[in-house]
Amino acid sequence: ERSEEQLKLVRDYQKGFINRNTERWERGFNALEILIIVCTEAGEEFNNTHREHAVQERNIQFDLVVRLHARACHISSEILWLLKGGFADAAHARWRALHEVAVTALFLLNHGNELSIRYYEHGAIESYKAMKQYNKYKSRLSIKEFSEKELIECKVARDKAINKYGQDFEGSYGWAADVLNNKRPNFSNLEEAVKLDHLRPYYKWASQNIHANVHGTRNKLGLAEAKEDVLLAGASNSGMTDPADLTVLSLSQISVGLLTVYSNMDSLITQYVIKELGSNIGELFLEIESQQPLR
Repeated sequence: ERSEEQLKLVRDYQKGFINRNTERWERGFNALEILIIVCTEAGEEFNNTHREHAVQERNIQFDLVVRLHARACHISSEILWLLKGGFADAAHARWRALHEVAVTALFLLNHGNELSIRYYEHGAIESYKAMKQYNKYKSRLSIKEFSEKELIECKVARDKAINKYGQDFEGSYGWAADVLNNKRPNFSNLEEAVKLDHLRPYYKWASQNIHANVHGTRNKLGLAEAKEDVLLAGASNSGMTDPADLTVLSLSQISVGLLTVYSNMDSLITQYVIKELGSNIGELFLEIESQQPLR
């Protein structure tokens, strides 16, 4: 009966919190937002400039890396909104996805068009797995199952891909098996190949905010400045630095990587701008963190 009244009280409090959180971290949020805008516009301009030429060359690598870059920009915007809303741990978890996208794009960039074709055609493997799992739980989920015809069509595409590339292609990262000379590659192998395996500790740390392990119940970025044990069930104005700094790193990596596909003077200048914009954002967040938070 009092829900509307209570919702107004809660929402008024939330608005006040967001205003205080933004006031505290404004310089950092602005710097991160500017970088995201620049990277997004650079990707758009690069795609518009080179798309026709890439199509003529049947450059699948270009198409996939552009799409991965767009996804990276999208995730980065999500991270910024989570930080503004006071959810540093959720932002950290989303960086995990951003890191995966950046590593995959850089791995594709390090190899020829053939690997990008494999990556694309591996979709048949994942689709068939997903359809079978979907149908397995159709009764408990009360959903309409995929028809036998649809399953057969997908299986034919899957079998065709395996026959083309070999049995190792069936694995989750089977598209990378050949170039890595590894029958069962995983994501950490991709990290090592692009020399970003030094970020694995941060990747594992971010995983605490995804998986239900004990560390995720006790160690929260949002409680970085807490003076006592608190059960965090909502927003906090603490812990923004690491997610922001990692976002700058991964977004800059994939953006600069994209611009190397067709390199010219314009792209070289844009790469420099991106590197310069991102160079001091982490330090800016650290500076803000050292100041007294606004409650």
